[in-house]
Amino acid sequence: MTIKVDLLPTERKKFGFDPVIGFLLLIIVIFTIGFWVYGTSLVKKIETKKQEIAEVDNKIKELEKKLPVIEQLRTKNRELEQQINTIKNLVFDPIRYGNLLEEVSLILPKNVWLSTLSIEPSTTSVTMNGTAVAMENQKPLESIGRLMKNLQKSRFYRDAALSSTSTTRVADVYMGFTFQIETHYDADAAAKVTNEAPQVVPEPPLGKPILAPKDMVVPGTEKKEEKSAPSGEKAPPAPGAEKPAPPGGEMKGAPKAPPAAGEEPKSAPAGENKGSVKP
Repeated sequence: MTIKVDLLPTERKKFGFDPVIGFLLLIIVIFTIGFWVYGTSLVKKIETKKQEIAEVDNKIKELEKKLPVIEQLRTKNRELEQQINTIKNLVFDPIRYGNLLEEVSLILPKNVWLSTLSIEPSTTSVTMNGTAVAMENQKPLESIGRLMKNLQKSRFYRDAALSSTSTTRVADVYMGFTFQIETHYDADAAAKVTNEAPQVVPEPPLGKPILAPKDMVVPGTEKKEEKSAPSGEKAPPAPGAEKPAPPGGEMKGAPKAPPAAGEEPKSAPAGENKGSVKP
């Protein structure tokens, strides 16, 4: 039996590259680069959004500072709209305000007149300022109270409140009272045409106006009063005035009384006035 032995050197096996592994590595590299690029773009977008958010915050702060001005403008616009509506009502609704003015003229007492009358349509309020003069049969405060009662019984007015009153001089001679009355009206009732007469409290005849006392003080026109002499004392005579006759004395040139019965008449002194009385 023979044994064969190969004495030739053996060849080394070469290391082979697996294409599957290479493809996988290539995919991994591509995905890594893609994720890095995508992450970088996301970071840039986040920074951009942060800047936009900061700009929006700054605009919000600026707008918050302007909010009071905006509210003032809105309030002014509302007031202007109310004034425009008021003017429109005055133009297109003459019946209402004509009735209100006519009612005042009918219920006003004879010794009372108005200086101003203000109508506020938004609150349906009316403010009257006037004067009541004192007459022989009518006191000014009674006339003011009569006007308030007439307003309460009126067809269009609903209430009456006296805001203020004070004494005054009418034409700088007669006594009177100034007053201010506030009232409200019914807008719907005043807008209707009516032929009814208002209910008026009857008033007595006027008589003559009453003069104001000389010592009456009108508010706002106070003057320093001159010091008068105490009671029981006579004021000193004015310069150039004649002095009063002393008690028991006689004035020169005055006739003398005749002597009593049985009394001898005294002879008149030399130079005595010839017009003296003789017994």
